[in-house]
Amino acid sequence: MKVPKIFSALAAAILLTSANVSAEAIDFADGVDWQRRVITVTGEGIVPPDAVNYTQAKGLASKAAKADAYRKLGEIINGVRVEGETTVEKMLTTYDQVKVKVEATIKGAKVLNETFLSDGGYRVTVQVPLFGTTNSLAGAVFEKNSAVEPFPNPVTEIEPSLVPYSSSTPVKQRLEFARRGTTTAPQNFESVPTTPYRSPLSRMSLQSFDSIILQNVQMNSLTIQEPTYIQPAPSTQMPSDAPTTQRPARRTVAEYASMARGDYTGLIVDCRGLGLQPVMSAVIKNTNGTKIYGHKNLDIDRIIREGLADYISDEESVGRAGSNPLVVRAVAVEDFNSNPVLAIPDSNRVLIENYASKFLKDMKVVFLFDSFEY
Repeated sequence: MKVPKIFSALAAAILLTSANVSAEAIDFADGVDWQRRVITVTGEGIVPPDAVNYTQAKGLASKAAKADAYRKLGEIINGVRVEGETTVEKMLTTYDQVKVKVEATIKGAKVLNETFLSDGGYRVTVQVPLFGTTNSLAGAVFEKNSAVEPFPNPVTEIEPSLVPYSSSTPVKQRLEFARRGTTTAPQNFESVPTTPYRSPLSRMSLQSFDSIILQNVQMNSLTIQEPTYIQPAPSTQMPSDAPTTQRPARRTVAEYASMARGDYTGLIVDCRGLGLQPVMSAVIKNTNGTKIYGHKNLDIDRIIREGLADYISDEESVGRAGSNPLVVRAVAVEDFNSNPVLAIPDSNRVLIENYASKFLKDMKVVFLFDSFEY
């Protein structure tokens, strides 16, 4: 008996379904998952009605499903923001080398799951990591730094915020201290008149500037006074042409490190309620506009491997910051809601502690944000 060369779609589907090739179900939703740091998509194809045998039916259906997955993956990747308003799509139109790398990353996506459907369809789930040494999006879009910039010094005219907890204080309680603003309450300093600190309105990005109430900060010098450090009285305006010897001296790294209050393992920035939007290369600023943490301060190869920070919506999942994290609360977000902004007392505290513990250099940073569907 002669076997017909052409299979019907239904017959091919039955054969495909009978083959046990489906992997275990993978618990990943399509889109960008910033907490797991992956991009996942599912593509679908069908068995053509003129497939002549099982092998051809399988191959054509698989090819169609993967083409669909790659197309969807490209659309999602194009919308990923690298920094501020810069998306991958904008980078592709500017840098040909990035375009080639991104296309290769898409084609190299890892296949998580392949499933033959009873109606003659074929489904494939693929995934690309945001960060990592193997076929990651970061490896495609980040360029080498010409030089690594040092972290800035604290603002010498403003005292660093206080740390009202010990190394044994639970993270949840530290977050509560930061939320209530108790870290900026004066303690063990001379009693001097205080002034509420506000940054220029042009630098703030919240809809209501009146909703930002920063704690009072003391305008005298930092705690440790050196013989060469001459600080003018808070009410005195320093002339622009004043001799250099009369201006606040720049402290050394060792001097700043000596002001540290604890051996912190990382930094948690609580951005909840501010509408923080995740990006691949976030920058932490202070309300003066100074960038205190970003890719220019770090080794780019390490950024590609680990990412600058974790985006977490669960207080219990902040392991990247270690067992003794410093916790601060952002007062605003800027640059298309991608960059957290810290009050100057808090940014001073972060920089001082980093000089001692180097957690910024080690990228032990976590952003707490409101979870959302990308």
